[in-house]
Parts: sequence; C-alpha cells; structure tokens
Amino acid sequence: MNIVTLEDPVEYQIPGVNQVQINPTAGLTFASGLRSFLRQDPNVIMVGEIRDSETASLAIQASLTGHLVFSTLHTNSSSGALPRLLDMGMETFLLASSISAVVGQRVVRKICGSCKKEYVPPSQAVEDIRKVLGNLIQHREIAQKLSEQEQKDVEELAEGTKLKLFKGAGCEKCGDSGYQGRIGIFEVLAVNDKIGKLILERSPSQNIEKVAVEEGMITMVQDGYLKVLEGITTLEEVVRVALE
Repeated sequence: MNIVTLEDPVEYQIPGVNQVQINPTAGLTFASGLRSFLRQDPNVIMVGEIRDSETASLAIQASLTGHLVFSTLHTNSSSGALPRLLDMGMETFLLASSISAVVGQRVVRKICGSCKKEYVPPSQAVEDIRKVLGNLIQHREIAQKLSEQEQKDVEELAEGTKLKLFKGAGCEKCGDSGYQGRIGIFEVLAVNDKIGKLILERSPSQNIEKVAVEEGMITMVQDGYLKVLEGITTLEEVVRVALE
C-alpha cells in the first residue's frame, strides 16, 4: 500500500509511510505537493491542512478518483467544516459526494491518578449534565454507541441518583495542578443522504449539527461529559475547552 503525507512540519517519523515536509520558499506547498502525489498512484493521502481553495479542490478531486484522503481544517465544530469548504468556493455536489465523515476534536487534561478524589457537585452542575446527556439513553441509535459503563452512568443520571464526580487535589506528581496527561474528546459527523441534502442546500452549520444529532451523533460536549462521569477529566476542563 502506498501511503503519502504532506506535513508542516513532519513531527513523527512513521515506518512505511512516505512523508514530505512542505517548503514554500522552494515552491513546495500543500497544493503543489498534492498535485505531484496524484501522479504517483497513492492509495492513501494525508494533507496536513487545507488552507486555500486550490488545496481543497485537489483534495476533493483526489477523493473522487478513488483515493482515501485525510486532512484538517480549523473550525469550531465538525459541522462547521462543511460551510467552511463552501466558503472556499467548493461546489456543493462535489462535497456531498466526496466527504465520508468529519471528526471534530479537542484535547482535555486528565485527572491525576495519584491525587484523584470524589466530590458531590452542586445541583446546578448536575442539572447541566442532565440537560446535555439526558436524551442519550432514550435515543436507541446513540445508546448503542455507548460503552456499558457510559450507559450505566447516564441511566443513573436520568434516575436522579446522587451524582459523584472526581477531581485532583494536587500533589507533587502533577505539580499541584490536579491534572496529569491528556485525552481527546470527539464528535463524528457521518455524511449520509440527509447531511448531503443539507450541503446541496448550503444549510448553515447549526442546521447540519441538528440533523446529525437527530441521526445519532454524540457531540463533543456530550463526549466530554461522559468522560467526566467516568472520572477521566473534570467538568471545568470540558467547559473550558469545548464551550468557552
């Protein structure tokens, strides 16, 4: 399998992958590198970032000709990537037929395992969690995506069981911060027929996200709150990263 990447810069060396670092001063940009890649019959292409319409157009053309293409965009949510590409001048029918999924992600700090402790959150925080997660267990499509522990946590939340969360007290290992390590929170927007129709209609990101949630998407905030219930991170950290 021929896997090629265009990166700025190459941060990790991956065996078996042909990695190329862009060099604008020498004329090697994301667009020119991608154009060159298409003449090398690759199976998988990774473009570090789509920064302009030329790169976006070439990436879409590559996907339409049978290549698996990965890339990144800077948007506030997964649904925001589609209008962003439209703003770059991409045709709606090309986007609807070429994009399989959009993954939104943020990185949150993990609670330090050495000083982790339980606490009872204030009622307002519990109500906020219940409001965000309350529909997950009733929605069959979403519930099937949750782990057994996550389903149990949401059920207890819906039943009004006294909720216990976790936080780090601070110790030498975490520099008295209460956190050590990091973990991602994600949302995956699958481009199905309904989402494709919204793209063709140039719908705003809010409408796209609403339909995606109805279709079973777990939002980034929901994924973060599930990790809060599991004791992986804190409510404050999710709010800081995903809501502010």
